Amino acid sequence: MAIGISPLPFALFLFSLALFNSLQGLAGPLSHVMVIFPILVVAASLIQVWYSYLLFGFHQEFSTDHPVRGEELAYSFIINYQGLLPTCGIICQFTFKGPGLTGTGNRPVFLSGKSSKTWSFRFRCAYRGIYTVGIERFIFKDALGLFQLSYRVEPRTFYVFPELLPLPEALESFFIGSGETGLGSGGFQEDVGVFDSIYPLHHGEGARQIAWKRFAATGIPSAYRTAKSSAPTLRVVLDLRPPSFINLEEDRLLAEDRAVSLVFSVLRYMAERGIPTEFYCGNEDEPYAVSESTFEGLYYQSTSILFNEDHLSPTVWVGESAIFLVTLQLPLENRGDTSADLYAGLEYRLRRGYRMLLVLVPGPSLVDEVQKQAMDLLEQLPLRQSWVPCKVLDTRQGSEGIAHVFE
Repeated sequence: MAIGISPLPFALFLFSLALFNSLQGLAGPLSHVMVIFPILVVAASLIQVWYSYLLFGFHQEFSTDHPVRGEELAYSFIINYQGLLPTCGIICQFTFKGPGLTGTGNRPVFLSGKSSKTWSFRFRCAYRGIYTVGIERFIFKDALGLFQLSYRVEPRTFYVFPELLPLPEALESFFIGSGETGLGSGGFQEDVGVFDSIYPLHHGEGARQIAWKRFAATGIPSAYRTAKSSAPTLRVVLDLRPPSFINLEEDRLLAEDRAVSLVFSVLRYMAERGIPTEFYCGNEDEPYAVSESTFEGLYYQSTSILFNEDHLSPTVWVGESAIFLVTLQLPLENRGDTSADLYAGLEYRLRRGYRMLLVLVPGPSLVDEVQKQAMDLLEQLPLRQSWVPCKVLDTRQGSEGIAHVFE
């Protein structure tokens, strides 16, 4: 609670007090009343403010405490007053902050004795992020405008997480055969390794990776022995540089949402299958190790991811792990420094035969233009593989656009 004084009205009050005091004795018996009267009026005004503050109450209610992306919420607010005398002037300040929401709203109210007032609002959590909604402050003003009492309230905070989507099995097939490392198939919590040696099979000993060529040449059943890979099978990278070519706020927010949903859908897919994965978020030099036990903690942090960084960590390109990189940038050579590193990194890995999938995420109004530029990019790259290293996520298709990335 804080108490404020309005300088101009307070100065007028002091002037009137001094004026009445200077007239003492000129009005006869009323002189003392004239001096005391302004003080009594101010005291009564302050008592009304304090009385209103002590006997008011409020209640706010939301249609849900756990909104999902795109959900519309109903919000109702009730202010009630239990006093017998009318209240002073009360201003109710509401806040509506979050992706796609802006600003505050003021609602003045004056309540008679034993009465209440209700307001209803509707708002939509259209995007991933943190939303702060509800009553933020009550301001009680006296009738003379001399003082105001401010009572702050903590508004409600909602965390809207990115949508997690089921991904096709084609996701695994893309990364199989990436250098010496690759994804296994046929079960969960599977070891991913590199070739170590060949050993003969004994009676009753089963093996999935039979060395058929050695078997055919020697007649002795043999199998491959693998050692644990020193590097993760997959490196997932989320580029947090804001797009310079998206001007519409709605397009930008939607593109950011789709990018984060795609990345965390891939991370969940890998974690559930026990596939070694590391996650680079923006310009951080140290990756997060992703597993079934750590994914939930990473997912809870996804609401605070902001696309406001100016570079991508150079450690992203180090090593032979397959890279899955999601960006709102355009990796064309003539686009300047913000995209040159993407083009150079993509070209470098393709020339060495390392697997990489670069996913471009434009706003809905720019999908056709970015798809055309992506085709121009593919013509410039040294493509000697059977897979396409750069794709465009069609944000116009909603959730289906994410699944189409892996077709």
